[in-house]
This record gives sequence, structure tokens and C-alpha cells, in this order.
Amino acid sequence: MITLYTSTTPNGRKISVALEELGIDYELVHVDLAAEEQLKPEFLALNPNHKIPVLKDDDLVIWESGAILLHLGERHDPEGRILPKDPAQRMAAIQYAFFQTGGIGPNLGRLGAALRKEGEKNQEMIDIFSGEVDRLLGVIDRILEDGRDHLAGPYSIGDIMHYPWLRFVYDLKAPPMMTRPRVVAWMERIAERPAVTKGMAIPA
Repeated sequence: MITLYTSTTPNGRKISVALEELGIDYELVHVDLAAEEQLKPEFLALNPNHKIPVLKDDDLVIWESGAILLHLGERHDPEGRILPKDPAQRMAAIQYAFFQTGGIGPNLGRLGAALRKEGEKNQEMIDIFSGEVDRLLGVIDRILEDGRDHLAGPYSIGDIMHYPWLRFVYDLKAPPMMTRPRVVAWMERIAERPAVTKGMAIPA
């Protein structure tokens, strides 16, 4: 039995998208971050870092979204739907998953925090993180310039890792994305997948 502890964040939605892609039955536990349920002893027993998502797969408990996706791909993906079976494509998918955790995720997170800061904002920090997001979108654009449909070639955890974070950039029609047609088309290909639509709406 799989249980997903999650909330309405990009990292949480990575996992619900993956589970929907794999067609796996799972139990959903909505962790209310505003109520600080992630700091309660019962949640800390699952993840001492008090972050969602957490996946419980029978007796195995996994936290960190990239690790969860890798686990799902290795244990529950015999057809290679999210983790390709071809060795080169598999490693590319893992590579782009790591690229997200060190790139788009932290930089968009810090940019959002700087923009939400009450009172006088630190324009230097906003400029730094905005510039890095722009640079990283340029990297994605270069990856896609050979005509591939997705980062690793086939759809994979590399795309799943990026999409929930970049979705709000797309929705805002922010110039760093909208001036890169290849990146926009890639986002739209991902958005058209039924499992992505369903996974992005979890938890409701």
C-alpha cells in the first residue's frame, strides 16, 4: 500500500503527477502546512526535515521528491513510463531530475520568497534570482533545440520534476519563458497529458 503525504506545492505535485502517470492506487494524506502539521511529532517521525512530500510504500518511508520519483521509477514502472529502460535515456532522466533540484527549484523558491517579503524588498536578491531563472530557462531551451519532445528524449522524471515549478511562470506569461517558443511548446506538451492535469489538482 502506498501513502502520499503532500500539500499544494510544486514538490508535492511532482509525486501526485508521477503516481497518476503510473496508474497506481494510493492513499492521500493532505498535510496542512499553514496549520504547521508538518511540525507535529507524527510527521517528524516520517521526515525529520519536516517537509512534504513523503511517500510510504509498505514499510519503506522516503522523503525528498527526487528520491521518491527515482523509487517509483525503479519499483513501480515496468514499462518505463517515467524512468526509461534505455540506459542512456535513464541516466539522462536522472541527470535532469538532479538539474531541477539544484537549479529551477531553489532559485524560483528564493525568488518567490524575496518577492513575498513584507516591507522593503531586497532588489539585489530579486535581480540575482530572476537572472538565474532566466539563465536556467536558457539552458532548457538549448537542451530542446535538437527537436526532442522532452528533456531526456522520452517523457520522464526529468520533465515531472520541472513542470510544477515552471507552471506558475507559464501561467504568468513571464517574458523569460514566453520569449522561448521551444520551452513554451515543451510545457504545453506536458500540460496536455491527462495524468498531469489530474496530478496537478491533488490535493484539491
